[in-house]
Amino acid sequence: MLVLAIDTATALTTVAVSREHGEVLAAAEHLDPRRHAEVLPRLVRQVLDHSGVTPTDLDVIAAGVGPGPFTGLRVGVAFARATAHALGIPVVGAMTLDAIARGHRASADDGLTVVTRSRRVEVAWATYDADARRLDGPLILSDADYPRLGRTIGDVEGVDELAYPSAAVLADLVCARLLAGEQPPDDRSWPEDASQGSGSPTALLLADLAKADRWLLPALPLYLRRPDAVPA
Repeated sequence: MLVLAIDTATALTTVAVSREHGEVLAAAEHLDPRRHAEVLPRLVRQVLDHSGVTPTDLDVIAAGVGPGPFTGLRVGVAFARATAHALGIPVVGAMTLDAIARGHRASADDGLTVVTRSRRVEVAWATYDADARRLDGPLILSDADYPRLGRTIGDVEGVDELAYPSAAVLADLVCARLLAGEQPPDDRSWPEDASQGSGSPTALLLADLAKADRWLLPALPLYLRRPDAVPA
């Protein structure tokens, strides 16, 4: 199974082409919170060229669905969905926080808290056990209010370790779950979260999926909060 993975839910644009069992054929990334749309097509071309893979060789596209800032997150998800549609292959989402935790579980003996920037003075967070199973979250809270379990990692000030998502880890997560027979929920039945900023309705659904050992999601942006601009 050949997977093209894309994540733009943080300041880092990360792209990888992988096979099953975590075999990374090529990976590339670029750190700039304002240039996702500019650099993403270039990075995709780069990893395809370096891996010797053509778009028609791909079996699935994996998209990191956040949580994350509106503009950057939507760039990656929209690109993944459009490319998959053009190629006639599936596009599968996975939570960016889950992928970060999976990539750092070796340092999570006492648990792990993953926290990433959502907007201005708000962060998205989730806690995990030593096997990267989600225990709590994801939710959106102010910088100072998120709970801490074990080591804290992410892209905000005050964490124990600076950490960004890895498209290679995202690809491995999606590929492993697909080979295990898991399928993501139907995106047509995925709820429109109308919460006033906490994201709690969607978070409860995500918690139920995690309890059922389900980690794949529709390739839809996971904001967990209302947009800044709403109809009057």
